[in-house]
Amino acid sequence: MYQFDTSLAVYTLKQAEAVLNQSNAMFAKMIDDSLEFNRAMLNLEFVDLTPTDALATLFPSATASGTKKKSAKPQRAPQAKAIAQAPVRQDDLKMISGVGPGLEKKLQDAGIVSYAQIAALTDAEITELETNVIKFAGRIKRDDWIGQATQLMAQ
Repeated sequence: MYQFDTSLAVYTLKQAEAVLNQSNAMFAKMIDDSLEFNRAMLNLEFVDLTPTDALATLFPSATASGTKKKSAKPQRAPQAKAIAQAPVRQDDLKMISGVGPGLEKKLQDAGIVSYAQIAALTDAEITELETNVIKFAGRIKRDDWIGQATQLMAQ
């Protein structure tokens, strides 16, 4: 009769099984991250999803150099989170004198979507917004955005 050397086939099957298990683990993590992101979006919270976590899973040796670089936007995220923690209704910010469509988009990207959020701005938040979002120092106080937002909330 014929004899087959099954050791190579068994080894190949075990390698394929290991790759499938690793793929399943990465897929499960992607689903968990997606669910966490969706829950955060429903609660209007910001979630720190760093791409280096995914890279560490896929390429463990390549992440040592990738984690040293940091951009300016992730550093500003905690400050924007403090402004936009509570779920609020979205108002038409263009009703405030000095806010046009472009500036409204920048404010929304920073998490400010309502008159109540503008009316509650602290001096530190105003400085941060004028420095990083609006890029025009003194504009919020000069145009009295807080007073206008308070009046618009009363209407």
